[in-house]
Amino acid sequence: MEDLPSLLRRETADLHAAVETATGLPGSIRSRVDYRTLLYRLHGFHRAAEVSLADSQWAQAWAVLDIDLRRFRRSHLIEKDLQDMQASPPVDASPITGISCFPGMLGCLYVLEGSALGGRVIGPAIRSSIGEVPTRFFESGDRGHPSPWRTLTEALQRFDGGADGSSLVVDGARRTFLSFEMHVAMPRQD
Repeated sequence: MEDLPSLLRRETADLHAAVETATGLPGSIRSRVDYRTLLYRLHGFHRAAEVSLADSQWAQAWAVLDIDLRRFRRSHLIEKDLQDMQASPPVDASPITGISCFPGMLGCLYVLEGSALGGRVIGPAIRSSIGEVPTRFFESGDRGHPSPWRTLTEALQRFDGGADGSSLVVDGARRTFLSFEMHVAMPRQD
């Protein structure tokens, strides 16, 4: 029987590829202005996701899975990167809509933490393309990478939601990918 991390990887591969195409990272970043715009878009998405994940209604379920959401936060890294670029960080973020159950939130966290893995390649590529810029967000700052990813995959393997719960986790991941694409896709520059 397929474990939940493998199921998620398989069931979201199409959306993962679509997001990579839509964002065009790192090639879509051709200037410091492009990079600052990307950071604003990333902040809007990540801050909204973090607000949704930290909703008090999910606190007990995170505790059961031994997930400390503080270890998974990354929007503060975007804020530091923006400050280093003399740009004011955005102030407000609305929660992500369309996910109304804990398994869906678990799928959302899967997408967020998976993006941290790819960021470790994107950050250096952006610096190589446009010069020295702060890339704490992409390189995960001081989060102890890849420890949060291991913690999450272990929690996914322990998650006992049955077939329905697994479907809801996958649905949450798919919705998060779609939301990510909507927030972050850079306009095409032909």
